[in-house]
Amino acid sequence: MFWLWLLFLSPISLVAAEPLKVAFGQSRPPYVDESSQSGISVELFEQIAQSLNWQYQSIFVSNRRMERLLKTGSVDIAVEVQQVNEHVYYSLPFISYSNFAIHSSKSKFSISTIEQLSQYSICAWQNAKQHLNIETVIAEKRDYSEYSKQQEQVIDWLAGKCQVILIDDTLLNWHLIQLRDGRYRYSNASWGKVLLPVKNNPLWFYVGFRDKGLRDRFNIALQQLKGSGRYELIRSKYNRAQ
Repeated sequence: MFWLWLLFLSPISLVAAEPLKVAFGQSRPPYVDESSQSGISVELFEQIAQSLNWQYQSIFVSNRRMERLLKTGSVDIAVEVQQVNEHVYYSLPFISYSNFAIHSSKSKFSISTIEQLSQYSICAWQNAKQHLNIETVIAEKRDYSEYSKQQEQVIDWLAGKCQVILIDDTLLNWHLIQLRDGRYRYSNASWGKVLLPVKNNPLWFYVGFRDKGLRDRFNIALQQLKGSGRYELIRSKYNRAQ
């Protein structure tokens, strides 16, 4: 009977021992860099996973695909998502982006309402219209584009394919440093920079889980990481690297 009990339990044990499948976004260095599998959010998650003795396998996909994979259960965890699915368990606020509207040639550029963006051509990140709740503002705009890869977003803006870029300033600074090779000429003296006048700015992202127990343990470890000061150390390390 004892060996029958072991045989019955072994599949459960094997499943429990399998590494978690974790999805990260693409092309958002210094937050997420798929080429080096590093970045602020990657390192923050790694610190928490280590404290919980979690083993996991990472994949890097677009924002939209990440949300689909989490919804269908193809991954256990998705890092940097919005709270859009009632069947997913979301963490406490994990990472924030401060999003700006930056005009490439109008140094006195200013907007007091988000509706004023409608008069400019815009380059934004993928899903920006949902994240910022500006669907009605850009509903009829043909000169509004979203990019899954933010380096392409920055390049098109520098090339004059849009007047205004919507982007987190840490992300923009990182990409500008990477593009300092002579191909892209620009002068930031002509830029006009405005913090986007929207309710959810800074924009917080969360970690989504299929399992409530994993989410609850993650939340405790996230609070401990913040309380220890290591959370801010990781963020500031990448800011200094710029």
